[in-house]
Amino acid sequence: MVKHYIIMSSSYTDGTRIALDITDGSLLNSQTITEIIQDIKRSCGEDVPLSTHLLETETDMWSSVAEYDPFFADVVCVKSVAEFSEKIKKSRVLSGLDVATYILSKVKCTHLSLEKLVYFAYADYLCDKSARLFEDTIYAFVRGPVIASVYETYKRSGDRYVEPLEHGYDGAIQTDVNEMPAKSRILFAKNGPEKLRSIDRTIETYGKYTAGELVARTHRDGSPWSKVDSSKAYQIIPDELIMKYHFVECA
Repeated sequence: MVKHYIIMSSSYTDGTRIALDITDGSLLNSQTITEIIQDIKRSCGEDVPLSTHLLETETDMWSSVAEYDPFFADVVCVKSVAEFSEKIKKSRVLSGLDVATYILSKVKCTHLSLEKLVYFAYADYLCDKSARLFEDTIYAFVRGPVIASVYETYKRSGDRYVEPLEHGYDGAIQTDVNEMPAKSRILFAKNGPEKLRSIDRTIETYGKYTAGELVARTHRDGSPWSKVDSSKAYQIIPDELIMKYHFVECA
């Protein structure tokens, strides 16, 4: 019989669970296993979600693990600690679309109001923690701040500016986003619980406003958006402007 010490996590970029399967007898001791886990945490963050499993099968093949327990049937086994860590690291970085998906699981939005809520979530977290909530670039469009991945997913007009459903109630737009997967995605990110709490506060504060009311806030004199020439396409709103002037949008 062959012992398998399995370290598991998730790769949201690949859309699957991943496993590091240790079968080499020379590595199957508490000191070496502890060092491997510490190495993963140094690379991916001390708060990285990991689970461990110990079982025995007749061979060292990963297929024997899946045959032994269907729990592992859809898990992708990676070949090295480095590859395992790299897949996790990529998944611990959020995109604006990840945040948008979570917001849609909590609030019915038009495209316009969704863009603004994602922006407010980013700005609130940035000003509170001096750190980025997600990695997308934020642009100044005519109708306010726009997040790259959210725009690319929900745009309706090709290369033209978005034409949102601005005349009508945001609640008329239905979504079927399941909250738990969207929430799990946020929690898996680096400092995930902290980020989730911040997003929830933003939703509680601004989720009740219509798209027009949100735009009115981002368009106030002195706001970060107002400091950028939005008449030119894809003008970046830098973090420095948001940190300095976001308070104008919050009052």
